[in-house]
Amino acid sequence: MCRTDKRIKQVMLCIIFSGLFQALYGALEVLLAGNSSWIFGLPVKNVATGTFVYKNHFANYLMLCLSIGVGYLVSTLNTQTASTKREHIRNFLNTMLNGKAVVRIALAIMVIALVMSRSRMGNTAFFASMTILGLLGLLLIKHRSRGLTMLIVSLFVIDTFILSAWFGLDKVQERLEQTSLEQEKRDEVVRDSLPLLSDFSSTGSGMGTYYNVFTNYQGEDIYAFYDHAHNDYLQFAIEGGIPATILIALLPLWAFIEGIKALRERRNGLMQGLAFGGCMAILGMFIHISVDFPLQAPANAMLFVIIIALAFCSKKRERRRRSRQALN
Repeated sequence: MCRTDKRIKQVMLCIIFSGLFQALYGALEVLLAGNSSWIFGLPVKNVATGTFVYKNHFANYLMLCLSIGVGYLVSTLNTQTASTKREHIRNFLNTMLNGKAVVRIALAIMVIALVMSRSRMGNTAFFASMTILGLLGLLLIKHRSRGLTMLIVSLFVIDTFILSAWFGLDKVQERLEQTSLEQEKRDEVVRDSLPLLSDFSSTGSGMGTYYNVFTNYQGEDIYAFYDHAHNDYLQFAIEGGIPATILIALLPLWAFIEGIKALRERRNGLMQGLAFGGCMAILGMFIHISVDFPLQAPANAMLFVIIIALAFCSKKRERRRRSRQALN
């Protein structure tokens, strides 16, 4: 469906404002200190969850939307360097009037909500992927403007050290510092799941059956009921088998490689931004699913599939254009 630049921009903006809605919904519920959520009537705690029940699913969804939002801002950067004060003013007014300022504010709100989710790996995945892709972007993007460097610096300074500090980044840091193998039970779940991997390595136990088969392997030191492995790599391998899991994993990995190639080879600003956002989202997902199960949430899985398709678009549309030129 995304065969034109206009449609690609529409999809990117749709993802951004979907994340903005989730961020506003989740943050306001906590800030207004209500007893139950406005729509579903679920109890409201001191962490933001949006329309999700699980805070880590909420954080993962925001991470995906933020990645596309950062990519959108990269796509709108002016590649021409301003040499006079008048040009600086004109570029500033153009930035304020063409919608980039609205997107930047939306990203700031999403960062606030992400921090308010208190999700350790959700925040780690976002800031780590943004750091890595920011450095890769500075190295790979040809004819980059000074605005790209300023954008990446502003994301760190404004979002990490200013906005996040006001809304509980220190509490997320405390949770990370207090995390230990003695307190966490996820490592025991992984330990007891490994025999499942060997028993169902070829064809898997069947999608969605983990919570049934795990009870037969669960150790006595695990008292809670685990319906997911808190590691999507492991759960996909158990339910679908190792061969199928490898095939599934190759798709986002292929999209990531195509996005990196687009960052290095494309000169179209939109395609560079699309590749940047897609690679950032894929890398963030690779990090997050190592300790959680965001792909088991239908909303997150659907959005991730869309982002993978967009990452392929950043390279594929160039080939289509070249083939049409060759025919002409």
